[in-house]
Amino acid sequence: MLSKEQVILMFQDVEKVDWSSVFMSQPISSPVILQFGHAETLLPLLSLMGYFKDKEPLTAYNYKEQMHRKFRSGHIVPYASNLIFVLYHCENAKTPKEQFRVQMLLNEKVLPLAYSPETVSFYEDLKNHYKDILQSCQTSEECELAKANSTSDEL
Repeated sequence: MLSKEQVILMFQDVEKVDWSSVFMSQPISSPVILQFGHAETLLPLLSLMGYFKDKEPLTAYNYKEQMHRKFRSGHIVPYASNLIFVLYHCENAKTPKEQFRVQMLLNEKVLPLAYSPETVSFYEDLKNHYKDILQSCQTSEECELAKANSTSDEL
């Protein structure tokens, strides 16, 4: 099981890219950043981002009422799942904020934003919405390698 910090680290990788340098430095036929994982990676990330939240938690006593709940892991992340962040560069943007837009697809289907019914967001707005999550991870502490065990009682 992934910790919240591990999921945040994956999410931060997208945020860390200086997209203006990717698009402006030299002509690129198809800039892309690919990261791979499993359902056990995507499900915590989607949950952290605010997707598929039900008003009432599923319990053994309300299973019948929850038959059509939003959080159904087999539907959200079936075998060979994917979450795609599509970044659009708008050359005719009137302001720097309008220069980059983001759209997400889950299993090749457009995913509305968790915080809005829209399907496309300004990149800056997306970053601002998730800034608390992105800034809450202490990367240096999370990524620090464990000290070697000095005891010799391990097999």
